Amino acid sequence: MRIIALAGMALLIPLAQAAPAAPAQRWIDGSEVILRAGPQSDAAAVARLPHNSAVTLVREESALGYCAIRTADGTAGYTACRYLMRAPVVAVVAQGKPRPEESDPERAFWQQPDWSNLERYAQSLRERNLRIKQQGPFPRSEALEKMKVRLALGMDAAKPAPFADWIELKRAALRLRAHDKAGAKQAWQIAADLREQVGLSSSELFNSDEAAGRRRLSGVIGALEFSAVTPSLLRSEAQVAPPASTAEQAGGRFGIKFRQQVKPRPKPAQVNEDDESPGLYDMLSRTDALVRPVQRVQLDRDGALRVQPSLIRKTETLWRHADAPECQGWVPGFAYGAADAGPWRFFGKLAAANKKANTQPPGSLFAFYTTLDLPPGPAKVSETHMTLERAGTGFVKGTHLYYDLDADGMADLAIWEGEGKGPGDIERGSTATDDRWYRLVLVNINGAWKVLGSDYFSDGCGC
Repeated sequence: MRIIALAGMALLIPLAQAAPAAPAQRWIDGSEVILRAGPQSDAAAVARLPHNSAVTLVREESALGYCAIRTADGTAGYTACRYLMRAPVVAVVAQGKPRPEESDPERAFWQQPDWSNLERYAQSLRERNLRIKQQGPFPRSEALEKMKVRLALGMDAAKPAPFADWIELKRAALRLRAHDKAGAKQAWQIAADLREQVGLSSSELFNSDEAAGRRRLSGVIGALEFSAVTPSLLRSEAQVAPPASTAEQAGGRFGIKFRQQVKPRPKPAQVNEDDESPGLYDMLSRTDALVRPVQRVQLDRDGALRVQPSLIRKTETLWRHADAPECQGWVPGFAYGAADAGPWRFFGKLAAANKKANTQPPGSLFAFYTTLDLPPGPAKVSETHMTLERAGTGFVKGTHLYYDLDADGMADLAIWEGEGKGPGDIERGSTATDDRWYRLVLVNINGAWKVLGSDYFSDGCGC
């Protein structure tokens, strides 16, 4: 259990996970990096990954510093995000000079100016200055300064993976059930992919390693039916992005350049033997932002729209040679909307303090980014309810909410709220009460429902 202090008290609370990110290829920067069963340092080791192993990034646990990945042979697990690079890693010898068969890190950057190549060059500088303690200060590098300027001017981002199609997910759920009945090995992999795509990885009720979890997963997806739609406001996936998008991800989707700027590492007041401070060579943090704003839309349950321009600016502290503080940036509750009173009961006497820590506006439900100028709200809302069988779906009730953003009589967003026992305590596996803890969000793209994202009520962080 991770211990979180709130209002002067220590509270044992369970694991939190971030919203899913689009799968992408990464490479391991490290020797014999441990792949673990969970996003924590004491989780069981699943495998050891050699230097430069190609893996698939499934999801980043931004509050924990761990990333969910899948290896080339299909093995799934977690490793520290700092070991993942966006391109094959250039090996560097102890003196900091590239091996003869490897590309020169400076030349590699200018062939492909991006953060991964800047990091590799900065690391090569560090290796050339092994006598200097990790805190520095390090000699100024004119080559590195030019790289920083290049990234600050703006770059084009790669186009992200398409949104998952809801009809295809329902077909995958049918295949999962058929494979499970036949005892096929593929069942686990299908379930693992489905969990990530619909955002149910936080709950052990849908554990892909267990037949009962896979049955509930296929059951709930099979039970969810959304109303038929025709083309309406959003005609392309290049017009909308999930709320968890980084500037780079949104830039790739919208066709907008993004820039990366660094904050200098402060000169240490004193140099310690054991360095537990952040930094990469002479850089303390990196800030990513779009070069021009898009619209961030906060959708309220009643259809009200709170729209404001956003550069999707986010800052990452460069914890590269030390462990980041546990649970940095984590807050309880939903990540993109407010919760009703039910889920907050998990915290008991500390419910008020935890609720105060969540800054989502009252009445808010979900958020997204768009390049469109939306019509003045509120959106028209329709609502339907359903009853579910707990053993077969993991939920007891569900609510469909449809939002018509442009008043043309056709739904543009669909949000399904699931009510049941939430992720809760790691040891118990779920909460004791039935609450509305899960939200699945679909978007109407040119007449087809696509998964825009999901959200769940986070009861805790860490292990």
